[in-house]
Amino acid sequence: MITETNSDTATRRRSLLLETIGVGMAELLVALVIFSTALLGIVGTAARVGGLVNSSHVQLHAGALARQQIEALMAQPYDSVADGSNVLQGIQCSWTVTTKKRAKEITLVYRYDVPGREREDTIMAAVLKP
Repeated sequence: MITETNSDTATRRRSLLLETIGVGMAELLVALVIFSTALLGIVGTAARVGGLVNSSHVQLHAGALARQQIEALMAQPYDSVADGSNVLQGIQCSWTVTTKKRAKEITLVYRYDVPGREREDTIMAAVLKP
């Protein structure tokens, strides 16, 4: 019959403990890599959403200023409505007026910058002949 001494048992336990710690470290490193990748994805998504929110805010502001400009043109007397352009708070507005039989058609084009590019939109309206 073979009997183990206390030193053999202690050595075996130490060996098993070291193997377990090594596996735990490898698992910890894999988990850390996965967590870091997920965190970077979440941060990237948050940055993209923030950019889209800012872009939509700029677009709404530009549209409101363009509508304000076209309303001012429609409020003018019929004979004084003519082509023109101006800049309102960094938004470039230019309009052309086409005379028809019963009205003047106003086509207003406004340009503004959103992060990374320039946008251009159009509004059309008419001033009826008195």
